[in-house]
Amino acid sequence: MPVLRVIAAAVLRAALLVAVYAVFLLVLDRTDGGDALGAGLLYFVLVMAIGFAWAVWDGSRRPYPAAAAVWVLAGIGTTVGIALTAVLLEPDASGSFGEELGDGFVFLTLLVVLPALAGAALGALIRRSRTA
Repeated sequence: MPVLRVIAAAVLRAALLVAVYAVFLLVLDRTDGGDALGAGLLYFVLVMAIGFAWAVWDGSRRPYPAAAAVWVLAGIGTTVGIALTAVLLEPDASGSFGEELGDGFVFLTLLVVLPALAGAALGALIRRSRTA
């Protein structure tokens, strides 16, 4: 799979996950005294579910190494996008971009990558069973 297609696929996936985060921030700002912890946990579950489901689809359509590369890059892109979104949408509540990025880089990246790798592996098994 060409490198540019892998990068484009990763950017698309990261953009979707960052958009979900931005919507969560905007909805949370509009609610009165909402449970921020519950909303954050819901976002984490959504990220994991979206990543897993989309990676199953990816793994069933392209070789596992390509699907895994897409999702590793998407995880990194999502983390960078979330840090940037937090700084832009919540300037009073967040630190600098570097602080936001450093605070959650490993956690958020793994939150996207680990379920996606499992999903891509499941997709690869589905792909193999269809061709066998």
